[in-house]
Amino acid sequence: MTARAQTIWRRVLAEDGGVKLANLVTLSRGAAIAPIFLLLVLGHGLAALGLYVLAAATDLVDGWLARRSGRASAFGAQLDAVVDNLFSVAILGFLLLAFPELGERHGLALTILFGGPLAYLALSWLARRQFMMFHFWSAKAGAVLLFCLWPLVAITGWEGWIALAAAVVGLSRLEQLVFIFRGGRDLDAPHGLASASRRDIR
Repeated sequence: MTARAQTIWRRVLAEDGGVKLANLVTLSRGAAIAPIFLLLVLGHGLAALGLYVLAAATDLVDGWLARRSGRASAFGAQLDAVVDNLFSVAILGFLLLAFPELGERHGLALTILFGGPLAYLALSWLARRQFMMFHFWSAKAGAVLLFCLWPLVAITGWEGWIALAAAVVGLSRLEQLVFIFRGGRDLDAPHGLASASRRDIR
């Protein structure tokens, strides 16, 4: 193993300690993206959906493992956020492969659902020179709806879930922008009406 590879191992997988299982679980979610796409392309939709559900469930497991082991960290939270964003973008591809006509029927909702967060990140960077990922209740609800979207549409056959998810995610991003322009910096604020000066992050 090269020195660079050892550094990556210590920083990402072990965080300069013993193997951190929570980080491995987080990385497994990102690693599942390619196999899910491959299964969909090969026409194994049910298997792809099953693997997707397992991968999405790791988003609940990694944080629990980190807290239970007493090794929750800022780096682990950042790694989780990066993988979540990659996985979220991949969900658009999963949906379009699983339901080929979805783009034509729900183009606007899909644009808001997947383009809105990217536009928000760009605006938050322009406003603060950093990506502001707030933990508002609306953001949590939007993330749950997004991660559950494919299974919900597949099981219920109701495509209205897409519009609902787009509305929640779109309004959440607007709420976060308002909070930023009010001077808000507390990433753990519960909502956009919280005190805007509780924590100063650099």
